[in-house]
Amino acid sequence: MEKLIICTRRDDSVAQPEGFGLIVVNEKEIGKCRGCLACRRVKRCITYLDDAQKCIPVITEAAHLDIYLQPEGNIQRLMDRVLYALDGTGKTFTFHIEDNKEEEYLRRMLLWCKYTEI
Repeated sequence: MEKLIICTRRDDSVAQPEGFGLIVVNEKEIGKCRGCLACRRVKRCITYLDDAQKCIPVITEAAHLDIYLQPEGNIQRLMDRVLYALDGTGKTFTFHIEDNKEEEYLRRMLLWCKYTEI
C-alpha cells in the first residue's frame, strides 16, 4: 500500500482517495501506553492485546503515513503504542494539525522516530 491515512474520526476534512488505507482511531479499542518501553526491546506491546496490535501490519506496510491530528481524538494513544514498529523504518509522514495543542505531542513523536524537523 502506498499511503495510509490515520485520523481520529470520519468527517469531511479527511479525504480518502481510492486505494489508500484508512485507520479511524475512534473506531478502535486502544489501551493507553504505560511507558514501560519494553516494546523497544521485544518489538511488541507486552501490556495489551488490542486493536493497536492489529494496526501495526497495516502501518508498517504503508510507504507513507498521512496523519490527521484532530481535537479530542486518540491519535496519540495509537501512535504511542505503535511507534516501536516504525523505529528506523524511514517512513515519511504528513501531518494535518487542526489544534495547536497537538504540536508538542508531534514534536515528541518525531524525536522518538529520530526526525528533527517539523
